[in-house]
Amino acid sequence: MVTVLAGASAMAMVAGLTLVSVGSASAASIAPRVAPPAPCTVSVTGAGTAVPGQTLIVGAVAGTTQVTFSCNTASGAAVVAEASLLAAIGTSNVIPTTEADTSALGTFAPSATNTACPTGTAGSCSVASFLVPATFASSDANGVCPPTQTEINVGLFGCALAVANAQEAPVAGGEYLLQYASQSTAPNPPTISSFQATGSEGSLIDVYDTIGSTGYWWGSAVQAVQAQAAGTTPAVSPTSCTGVGYGNVPAPYLADVWFVTGTSTAVGGGAASGVTISNDCYDGKTLSPPFLGGTITVPATVVSGTSYTVYLCEVNSTPYPSNDIHSTSICGAGAPSWIDASFSFTAKAKVISQNFPAANIVTAAASSNFKDQLTTSGNQGTVSYTQSTGSPSIAVSSSGAVSTSGALKSGTYTATGTTSDASGDAGTFVYALIVSGTTPPTVKPAPKAEKVSGVAVPGRTVVLTITGKNFTGGPKITGPRGTSATVLRATSTRLTVRVKESASLRKGTYTLTVRFASGKRTSIHYTVR
Repeated sequence: MVTVLAGASAMAMVAGLTLVSVGSASAASIAPRVAPPAPCTVSVTGAGTAVPGQTLIVGAVAGTTQVTFSCNTASGAAVVAEASLLAAIGTSNVIPTTEADTSALGTFAPSATNTACPTGTAGSCSVASFLVPATFASSDANGVCPPTQTEINVGLFGCALAVANAQEAPVAGGEYLLQYASQSTAPNPPTISSFQATGSEGSLIDVYDTIGSTGYWWGSAVQAVQAQAAGTTPAVSPTSCTGVGYGNVPAPYLADVWFVTGTSTAVGGGAASGVTISNDCYDGKTLSPPFLGGTITVPATVVSGTSYTVYLCEVNSTPYPSNDIHSTSICGAGAPSWIDASFSFTAKAKVISQNFPAANIVTAAASSNFKDQLTTSGNQGTVSYTQSTGSPSIAVSSSGAVSTSGALKSGTYTATGTTSDASGDAGTFVYALIVSGTTPPTVKPAPKAEKVSGVAVPGRTVVLTITGKNFTGGPKITGPRGTSATVLRATSTRLTVRVKESASLRKGTYTLTVRFASGKRTSIHYTVR
């Protein structure tokens, strides 16, 4: 049976998408890229439509839609197969053929009369018909067509129709996106949260995905699509997704725009160069969604005491409409489409903003040697930290260095305080250290008897003094047969002992053994005269 490699390196789906260069707030310009001539043309019957000027087929119905490919014979087109877009985001541990349905193939045959291929002359075209299978089946149970809503929510916006040559290599430009009519529910809206709610000009705002949300930045989540739009080679798939995907959405695809809350006039913003959004990644079992992180800089146009709504905008390179009907007026008209999310921020004069880290995690076993460093923005010169809570378990020095005092039990330890600089700017900080696991027991050094003062006499009672180190509580002393020893006084370094010897004991050197309540013991030689 003929197989086809629907490779991750060839999943460029939306032809004509262009990089966006963001200049000022709510303004973007397109930098067109001239795509190479496509080797094929398609026509759709049964159900669905081929979108003019794009390698996109919408409204497909499984078991009904038939796609006819007319490709230049020179392209070497041999077969066409359908594959899940998981093949476009898999790690190097995922074999792309596991995402393709190799039981439903279209086979190309030369045509003496067809002129529908791009060359447009009789005898130069090869033709294949592909019926979208009623039931898509790949060897990977997660590789399904149409995609699940969970996959749609993270930016997998369809399935691939990939043309390959006789050597099972993808034909460049012969990749198409197939979107089903049943894909009627758009992805969940993206989310954004900020660590800082106030700050001044030049401060950095730490931003991240809203915790617990299932809304992701799906507008440009497939790295291969970005590469096709930019005319670059797709990034090499990683060996592991590490939970947050791989690579990042191109910086020109992102912008931040600042509005005075309640108005429609942008007052600042631009290229969100400090923000990163990772691409989707798939390790064969788990699909890692886009991951938002980084910082947005407070622009010089803010006014102290004014509240702002801050939008992050991402170019939407999917066929889905924006999550926001006002995205064009907010983000700019230069991109084909945008998706966006916002947070609130209030500008204040002379405010020092605390930036990440604001928390950390350490195991109890490593807590005694924990170190971290607080950071700020918006200050002028060196910042001085003054801690008001948290000592002695967790301490913040005047330079913002975080340290612990000894081993900590599991739990959360916080430190708060204020920041200031020589120019009169001021702010606050809060830091939380989460300690996990069990603190290992402290190993106390073994007791050691080192010297005995005094001598014993057969048949008489005397007082001896044993000196040493690391003595603990509850000492009991034994000696040779017939000896009776009572501890009169005990400290960590000295034991005062009343000893009565048997009258039959001969003169010589004997051993006293000290046993403590902890179970530890030590011994010492003493003299009987």
